[in-house]
Amino acid sequence: MSQDFARLPQATQWQGSDFSSKSDVAVDLDEQAVAASLSRVRELAENGRNAVDLTQDDIPLSALAGQLTAVRQEILDGRGMVILCGFPVDQLSLQENEIFYWAVGLHLGRPVSQSVMGDRLGHVIDVSGKDKQARAYRNSEELTPHTDPADILAFLCLHPAETGGESIFASSQTVHEIMRCKRPDLLARLYKGYKWHRFGEQPEGFDPITPHRVPVYSEKDGLVSCRIVRQYIEIAADEYPDLALEPDDRAALGMFEELAKTDGIGFRFTLGPGECVVANNYTVLHARTAFEDGDDPARKRHLLRLWLESNPPRPVVPEVFIYGNGEPGIPPNPGKTPYYEHNIDII
Repeated sequence: MSQDFARLPQATQWQGSDFSSKSDVAVDLDEQAVAASLSRVRELAENGRNAVDLTQDDIPLSALAGQLTAVRQEILDGRGMVILCGFPVDQLSLQENEIFYWAVGLHLGRPVSQSVMGDRLGHVIDVSGKDKQARAYRNSEELTPHTDPADILAFLCLHPAETGGESIFASSQTVHEIMRCKRPDLLARLYKGYKWHRFGEQPEGFDPITPHRVPVYSEKDGLVSCRIVRQYIEIAADEYPDLALEPDDRAALGMFEELAKTDGIGFRFTLGPGECVVANNYTVLHARTAFEDGDDPARKRHLLRLWLESNPPRPVVPEVFIYGNGEPGIPPNPGKTPYYEHNIDII
């Protein structure tokens, strides 16, 4: 393919070295506006309402709407990452936290399914003691730089790990520009893309492997978007010999991954209770260091997660959709869990 790659907006090309701390990318939710909403949150919880059944009409956050509109704009058209602070997690029960977080999420986008279980409000906790082959977000191992199959992701920290669990966020646009300047030949490999293993979460009647190559980078209407989970590429190559990766493919994926993790390019931080990171999945990569929980099960690392469809949606090529439905998220498949037995250690 041509190596005349699109030039990317400067606003999206940040590096971790641009920030001295989390406060440089943080937005503090208006404390009075949050407090004013809590009586309604508690009322809904007392009445047994499930967060995922609620609409903006059920819990209007009009006093926060201006802040959340500005955050959404920054996510979609600017840097692509914001840390929202001031969620009153210590004042609320788990159900109440779910309701308030869901209400905030509805102002940022439309929640979509995160797995075959149909969970639109995810709980990121370590279940590896029960399920050794669970999808990566459900264990405590390192997660290498990747994107999720939605427009926007959001993680709210209810409780951090006892040790580890540091987040690494990086601009995929910055990585693109470095590779464009230093190794355009390897960048071209990423534009060509790879077939993915669907990790057992494909709809009934669909093949476990995508019929098309999923481009790591692609361009639509002048916007360059990124889609990558290296594990799924590696599983496909491991199980299907005709999809074996060539040395240049491994070099391209390796350079991409190392750049995203490099100190000064990746931005490293640990979310504390009540802090929520929101990011554009098409312009920002996220990763996580391994972590360990303490002995108290009530104090395990616990994040709430949302995958959101943006409005308006980002223009993207159809090949970025993994599950054959042309929509963000993972189609629900009742009775299945996010599990697939494999031999690949790359996460």
